[in-house]
Amino acid sequence: MPASRSYAASAESDGLLGGQLVAKALRDQGVRTVFGYSGGANLPVLDTFHDSPIQFIMNRSEQCCGHAAEGYAKSTGETGVILTTSGPGLTNIITPLQDAKGDSVPIVALSGQVSTSAVGTDAFQECSSVDLTRPCTKWSYQVQSVEEVEAVIDEAFAIANHRKKGPVFIDLPKDIMTATLQGGALPAAAHPPIPPPDEAALNEVVRLINIAERPIIIAGQGIIDAKEELTALAEAANIPVTTTLHAMGVFDELNPLSMHMLGMHGAAYANYAVQDSDLIIAIGSRFDDRTTGAVAKYAPKALAAEKEGRGGIIHFDIEKSQFGRIVQPTLAVEGNAAEAMRLMLPRVEHKERTDWVNRCLQWKAENSFQYDHAEGGKIKTQQVIEAIHDFVLDNNMHDKTFVSTGVGNHQMMSCQFWRWRKPRSIVTSGSLGTMGFGLPAAIGIQVGNPDDTVVLIDGDGSFNMTLNDLGTVMEHQLPIKMAIMNDKRQQMVHVWQRLFFDGRLVATDNTNPDFVKLAESYGIKAVQCHTAEDLPRAVKEFMEYPGPVLGDFHTVPDICLPMVAPGKALDDMHLFGDFTIDDLATVKMEGQAPS
Repeated sequence: MPASRSYAASAESDGLLGGQLVAKALRDQGVRTVFGYSGGANLPVLDTFHDSPIQFIMNRSEQCCGHAAEGYAKSTGETGVILTTSGPGLTNIITPLQDAKGDSVPIVALSGQVSTSAVGTDAFQECSSVDLTRPCTKWSYQVQSVEEVEAVIDEAFAIANHRKKGPVFIDLPKDIMTATLQGGALPAAAHPPIPPPDEAALNEVVRLINIAERPIIIAGQGIIDAKEELTALAEAANIPVTTTLHAMGVFDELNPLSMHMLGMHGAAYANYAVQDSDLIIAIGSRFDDRTTGAVAKYAPKALAAEKEGRGGIIHFDIEKSQFGRIVQPTLAVEGNAAEAMRLMLPRVEHKERTDWVNRCLQWKAENSFQYDHAEGGKIKTQQVIEAIHDFVLDNNMHDKTFVSTGVGNHQMMSCQFWRWRKPRSIVTSGSLGTMGFGLPAAIGIQVGNPDDTVVLIDGDGSFNMTLNDLGTVMEHQLPIKMAIMNDKRQQMVHVWQRLFFDGRLVATDNTNPDFVKLAESYGIKAVQCHTAEDLPRAVKEFMEYPGPVLGDFHTVPDICLPMVAPGKALDDMHLFGDFTIDDLATVKMEGQAPS
């Protein structure tokens, strides 16, 4: 989207100041909440939130604002909105913007800017906001006049949600925000509709599905809102389904056809099924490197079937540019995947595929997620996650519970030891792998879903990065249940150092505060647990407390298995039982540690 494009506002807004026009445009978009932080350059806009119907949440840093907006957007399906000031206020949201771009999260970020007359003079808290944000957004634009304010905001929401969703940045110079609109012109141009899926391509997809012996569906985030369509198609054609990280829950993981999450730390049975499948149907997934393993070794049986005209790799995506970026598909279908599934449903044939379905069930039975219990009655992260999950199930809370995570072992173990049954129920940082994401994202989830239970499963390393946002939890008395898996390490990287760097350990041990005293200093209840014997009591107290509560679970460090090592095929995994955390001093692996 060219930055020089001109916009204009409607005449009904005559007499309003630029900042008031921003507020009006947000209200017109149905915005309920804005996450932000104050500063001199954004005061003309910030002032409009006094007695506003839009709730303004002040996080404790701009990075936290960004991740809270992501959590809000991921859990509600709405557009997250951020308001920051210029200079460091803007640079502090670069990480959330890049995170949102990688995970296709619709965000509109607004930032104050110095007056247009001071732009380029190195004025106080000035930075080249548009240049800095252009690489990590779908569109980055500086407002040029008060006449175009409303239309630019409208355009920002349209772009953030058009086709592959993502973040947009709008820079708001202070003098334009204090200028008065006098006269209006045309609104922003409408975006062209998404064309329907190609009929001939769908016919070929249906033909391949009907003759396939070992098909599998890889469901990605692109169909997060198409649970009914996916379930109907998979059951009608009797096709097993595996999901990517962000799509967990779009296919009920208690369904016998579910193969759960695939990938580097995904289910071994899902990885085996993908590699043995003769027809891979990727719907709304972009073949991320965490889900393919070594691309040169990916999907050998499907590629062999492609040569014989009876299988291959099918890729459904709303963005044509995604086709062939990583994996060259046999057949690419552009458009709305939910619509495509609805069109295919009456045409697919139900096949028993007894051998294939039984083989998938056998892989699941033989390669379930496991871990060794700690000695001396101590606890492990997997054990705590299981206990919290069991409490949710036993109390019929599953449909009303969201889980936010940080990044690291606890994140992948949450994927493994929680059965995901509804879309958007897990909110986490995928593509960028942003430590510190969990707590502010949980705040965004709770603000967007005030009647639901929000559980944060965090590692001590991730939690340390944004623990200042406990202030936001305290201020709004958000009843988030914050469970810290406190093993006093950045354990995933610690393991990589032992596996790939001959055990040379650098900067992966954490010196932590007393998390109980920290929580109590914010007026937040705290629960602590060290042993398996005490775990049921601690989880019950933690989960039943009606207000904000922090759980300090002192866990024994462990290794997250399965694991697909760098350069290995998706089905060439280190499995449970291959080695334990105590064996790492003698285990040698080739290649470099995962990025």
